[in-house]
Amino acid sequence: MSRIETAEKKTSADKSAKGQLIRSTEGIYRLLKRLEGKHTPVKINFQSVADSYTSMVIGVNFKEGYFLLDEVTPKWGDDLMKRATPFRFDSFHDGCKISGSEVRAEGRAIKDGSPIYKIPFPESLFFLQRRQHFRASIRSSLLIRMRLGKIVPPEKLDEFGQIIPQQTTWQYEGRLRDLSAHGCQVELNGDLSDRIRNADRFEGCLILFPNQKTSIELNLIVRHVGLTEDQQTTQLGCEFQDLSSALDQQLSFAVAELQRDQARVAAGNTGGQASELLTAPEGSEEAAPAASGTARKKKAVLSTEAIHANAVEAVTSLINELREKQPLSIKLIWAAARQLLEALESDHDQLLLLSRVRTGKDYIAEHSVSVALLLADQTAFDRKNPKHQDKSHLSNLIFAGLCHDLGKGLIPERIISKQGELTPQEAKVMQKHSLLTREILSRQQGAPEVALTLATQNCERLDGSGFPEKLKGFGISPLGKLGAVIDVFDAMTSDRTYRRGIPPALAYKRLLGMKEQLDLASVQLLIKNQGIFPIGSLVSFANGDLGFVQSLDDDRMPQKVRLVYNKNQSAPFSPKDIQVGEAEDWSKITGPEDPGRYQLSNRVLLEAI
Repeated sequence: MSRIETAEKKTSADKSAKGQLIRSTEGIYRLLKRLEGKHTPVKINFQSVADSYTSMVIGVNFKEGYFLLDEVTPKWGDDLMKRATPFRFDSFHDGCKISGSEVRAEGRAIKDGSPIYKIPFPESLFFLQRRQHFRASIRSSLLIRMRLGKIVPPEKLDEFGQIIPQQTTWQYEGRLRDLSAHGCQVELNGDLSDRIRNADRFEGCLILFPNQKTSIELNLIVRHVGLTEDQQTTQLGCEFQDLSSALDQQLSFAVAELQRDQARVAAGNTGGQASELLTAPEGSEEAAPAASGTARKKKAVLSTEAIHANAVEAVTSLINELREKQPLSIKLIWAAARQLLEALESDHDQLLLLSRVRTGKDYIAEHSVSVALLLADQTAFDRKNPKHQDKSHLSNLIFAGLCHDLGKGLIPERIISKQGELTPQEAKVMQKHSLLTREILSRQQGAPEVALTLATQNCERLDGSGFPEKLKGFGISPLGKLGAVIDVFDAMTSDRTYRRGIPPALAYKRLLGMKEQLDLASVQLLIKNQGIFPIGSLVSFANGDLGFVQSLDDDRMPQKVRLVYNKNQSAPFSPKDIQVGEAEDWSKITGPEDPGRYQLSNRVLLEAI
């Protein structure tokens, strides 16, 4: 028997052992109803077509034995559906894979301006448990090094596609961002997209754990290459190759330890002893700042910088878990909300500064943290609202802000990151994120009502032009009106891959001009409370010096500014921190400035001088 035949039989045996073939109409109906109820994306592969397409199940009819698929994206898949081209489909639901046998559309209709398709039940559905594919995220404060060997040219693969053993030479070194029993995400410094491509195989890779005793060496293939929004780092989505049973055990143990580490951090480092695998020797670069102990308790639980980083990491983890169809680590969000509220009270300006300085690595997560903080900050400033002193209410608001865009984790990446204007069909798909977010949160025990409200109403507009329910005026709650203003303001002022954010002063002007869509009172309160020159914005002085605002005084005017440039001389200079009014040259701010005009970035505020 050939090696290929043996491999095929082993695969078949593995499937029968781990999966289940569903042939009954009732069983097929139940699984399709799960996909409909959870709005789970369905991947479609047409016969003899290389590309994959995406849709969603929007209806299931048990009596007549058919289900309905929403419009197919990309939109040119509609032609294949109209021609009744045979296709197979699969989807991932709650850690399980559901695959359908070949079917074809037998009807097409237009609903709300978009096509939908009638599909007869497949002869069978294959149901495979995939919880072993859990992908554990790695908090930003935990350094796990990753070394990659040379890319293997095709001639170094044997006839079965296996890597021919070579002496490994490490070519790249980065850090691990997440890990599963079958793959990982690696972050490398710089733009390497022209040197590393999809389907590249590496001679070997080495995972070096913080304890400096444990490492795992294995082979991998690159499945995805991407750049962070600031194009400063390259992210590789990798699949492990040629795993032995010993490597399987090592990886499973490491994933379990990372899961336990997440739970421990979420509990404020009181959820058990730190993992030996993830504990670095004292004084080493990998030493994690989250170690527990008496000395840490005396100092503070976490620094403001670490609290902000952990919040971004918590949102990122939830989005990754949604995409992987894993149970949500909602405790991470609650822990982040409590820590953010404490930092907002004890180190207000520094925390807001951190939320205004974007790294560009994860827009959705950084945007969510910023919205959460502004929601709580605006409410705390509103002295007419008795809830401004209610810590429980403020914590719930922060939780709501952190979760308000979770549904975007289920929207195709090509739509989320599209650089141009969305087509009507793409806009329709994007608008589903509000209802998806509300549904996700409604299934989480203890999710506050304000989170469900914000999930949808931050996208509503006073004139009824918003979504998902086209609410108008008084139909939108005060929280929904405030959330809409904050969401739009933060989106306007944030840098994206395809455009720079606009200065806050210009954003204020545009918000005031949107009185038909946005609540004017909420806009005016935002300007009053955050200041006409908010933290993180660029301002100018009479002598031509430009600087970024670091803190505000009690009247919400700039108090401390980091000077970086002189526009009269068209030249940057070494950053210098000054107190406004401490000298004649810096006695009065003359107005706001656009950092893009001078090629400046407020990331300089994070640098020590």
